[in-house]
Amino acid sequence: MFKSILRRLFWTYAIILLLVFTSLSVSVGIFVNRFAMRQHTDNIIKVSETIEYWTAATQIEDNNSRQKMGYLQLLRSWADFLNSDIIITNSNGEVVAATCRISTVPDNLVNAVMDGETLKRRSTFNGAYRDEVMVVGVPVRYQGTVVGAMFFNTGMFNIRKTALDLFSIFIISSAFSILAAAVLVYMQSRRITKPIGEINKAARDIASGKFDKRVAVTSADEIGQLASSFNFMADSIEELEKTRSEFISDVSHELRTPMTSISGFVEGMLDGTIPEERQAEYLKIVLDESKRLTKMVNDMLEMSKMSSSEYKLDISTFDLNELTRVCIINMGTRIDEKNLELNVDFKEDTLKVLADKDAIQRVIINLLDNAVKFSYPNTTIGVSAWKEGGKARFCIGNFGDGINGADLSNIFNRFYKTDKSRRNEKSGAGLGLSFVKNIITLHKQHVWVESVDTKEGSAAKYTKFTFTLELA
Repeated sequence: MFKSILRRLFWTYAIILLLVFTSLSVSVGIFVNRFAMRQHTDNIIKVSETIEYWTAATQIEDNNSRQKMGYLQLLRSWADFLNSDIIITNSNGEVVAATCRISTVPDNLVNAVMDGETLKRRSTFNGAYRDEVMVVGVPVRYQGTVVGAMFFNTGMFNIRKTALDLFSIFIISSAFSILAAAVLVYMQSRRITKPIGEINKAARDIASGKFDKRVAVTSADEIGQLASSFNFMADSIEELEKTRSEFISDVSHELRTPMTSISGFVEGMLDGTIPEERQAEYLKIVLDESKRLTKMVNDMLEMSKMSSSEYKLDISTFDLNELTRVCIINMGTRIDEKNLELNVDFKEDTLKVLADKDAIQRVIINLLDNAVKFSYPNTTIGVSAWKEGGKARFCIGNFGDGINGADLSNIFNRFYKTDKSRRNEKSGAGLGLSFVKNIITLHKQHVWVESVDTKEGSAAKYTKFTFTLELA
């Protein structure tokens, strides 16, 4: 019965409305009944003043028969108005006038009223009534002395009829209010649950592979915020899936090239296509491709580790300048092969930083390797390190084809290669700069690239990579 949120909300509100209605009905019923009783009593007290006057005038001061008949007619009029039986007694409890056939009054009632108090209680009047009636007894005073009593007997049904009429009005108005509230509750529940149902359906669609599924944001409340968050999550999942597909495609492409070369050369040697005297040359190519394949796989594994939340940096204090010198010495042979000149500019003799030394060494080697790889022969590579803005800054720049504006925003993506880099150098897999970005990001620092034209008429551009580190 309560499996859906809509039903839960609706029946919860319905039960609340029912409880409120029940408590109000009981409270209003008691109030209306008391109000009717009090109102009836007040009317009797007001009427009793008039009856008291005419009782004294007709029963004591003037014993005229015509006056007495007029007096009885007056009593009947007031009895019809009050919907009650009126009984008048003298001080001995004898009935002197009545609008009904009652001829005696219980002594306890007479005695109580003759004591000068206004009486209000239920009684059958010594069995004169089958059911109890509400009896209101009021003393009759003449010249300051109690000379008799007036009794107003009203059936409980007559009193409750007035209360019932008032209560019926309350019930009818409440019924219309509850009906309107139920409609509003249902509409509001639908308004809350409909977008949740749409989000649920969209989530199932995304789970089944429909990553373009979105939900409409129709409000600014919590449901609207949930829909916006869901759409943001869906965008992220779609982008992640796109990246995953591109990654698999890139990995497949990058792995296929060396594997095709290896299998092709091995088959050529086995079937005799490659002569024996040239097999050593092709075996060297196979070895190089195997090493490139191994390096690529290791790099991908390393990147996978870096993406894990469990990857921890080994932070220590070291001299960035000294680490740079070591990296330059390791790259010395390749620098000499292209006849490149290094312009090293350290603003400080020592530049102490807080970082993972091995990871930063890998960053510098990658940047220096790219600078050598894409530099024009016989040009200069600039290496500099300095302090600025409370950070250590490191920069490597070279003269070459440079990077176009469209490539600058993607250059740190995995497997990304510009057309010029592919033309100049095909041995890389496009993972080096992605490593650089990941390592610097893990250090909560920044890395960026700039590629600017040199002098007018020259095809060369000066491209420089800069990153920051925390000072020790």
